[in-house]
Amino acid sequence: MASIAVLVGGALVNALAFSGGNFLFSALKKTGGEQEHKRHDKAIEQLQAAQVEWSQKRAERLDWLNEELRRQNHAVRTFRDVDTAIREYSQIFGKQPDPLEPEPQLSDFYTPSGDQKDREIAFITLGLLATGLVAYKLAK
Repeated sequence: MASIAVLVGGALVNALAFSGGNFLFSALKKTGGEQEHKRHDKAIEQLQAAQVEWSQKRAERLDWLNEELRRQNHAVRTFRDVDTAIREYSQIFGKQPDPLEPEPQLSDFYTPSGDQKDREIAFITLGLLATGLVAYKLAK
């Protein structure tokens, strides 16, 4: 009987948390979050395109290093890691190939506005207060 009560209670808590989260997100969306959401989505698209381009350059670099080592008959194995292949290449040929640019990050394309940061802080604060209130009421 207790397991049924725990199951029903868990389902109710889950439903309340889901509904409350949806309400809070819809309230945040009404307060100017739509423009921020569009900026964020555009930045994510740019990040994905940059990551695809970076991955292709990385693969081309690795293929070139493996081919160069194979062509000079220095390759004992095929490398899967660019860092290891570059280290091996520089040990054998005594020169360092051009450095690979760093992997793109979201912060390269998007910085949240001050208004967005304020809404996030308010959301976290209200969530912590609500959680603390529920925990206080349940602990009594």
